[in-house]
Amino acid sequence: MKIKEDFENWNEEMAKKYNPDKYHQSSNFIIKFIENKRTSKIIKYLNLESQDKIIEIGCGAGNIMEKIKIGRELWGIDISDFMLKLSRQRKYHLPVKLIKANVENLPGKVKEKNFDKIYCSEVLEHVQNPERVLAQIKGISKKTSIIVISVPNEELINQIKNFLQKVRVFNFLFPNISKKMDDEWHLNNFDLNKLRKLVSQDYIIQKIKGIPYNWLPLRYIVKMIIK
Repeated sequence: MKIKEDFENWNEEMAKKYNPDKYHQSSNFIIKFIENKRTSKIIKYLNLESQDKIIEIGCGAGNIMEKIKIGRELWGIDISDFMLKLSRQRKYHLPVKLIKANVENLPGKVKEKNFDKIYCSEVLEHVQNPERVLAQIKGISKKTSIIVISVPNEELINQIKNFLQKVRVFNFLFPNISKKMDDEWHLNNFDLNKLRKLVSQDYIIQKIKGIPYNWLPLRYIVKMIIK
């Protein structure tokens, strides 16, 4: 794992440079297909109900939040001013509270709440201490809460990217995206085994889904409850 002394400013630079909003808005049919599958499965796993208080840990530009149509209120937490500015420009179906904070140490106004549904998508690989993020999530959970985590399967993605580069079609298929998953914005290399180990002490895994398919798991989505 890499450590950044000035994490907030460094992360702001990375957010502007790699801007994950572009992936959600991409015109590339492969990227759009994968992002849509990931988003729809996260929402499905949340089992949303009309009275739910929902929070996204590391909400980015609000791409998933804007697709949530069921619930009482929706909170989004992110450390990036750039990302939060984008998220404030979106139209949401629910009342939304957007808060700037490091997800490794949530502010008191968040910690004092308990949320019914909590999700954290493609964030743990970008933080300095993913175990702290999971501890923060536990702190705002209750026994009936549903927690959904999404992480990239980095080894498989890198294998595919390397192959596409060798046959010289990568730049044609995926212009302007990083050629390796463990680029400078990734502080942790994730796969399913690493996620299992991180959550094993405090959480019970209920479901795991490979995205876009179980036989081609470029992403893993895990549905959990606390022990």
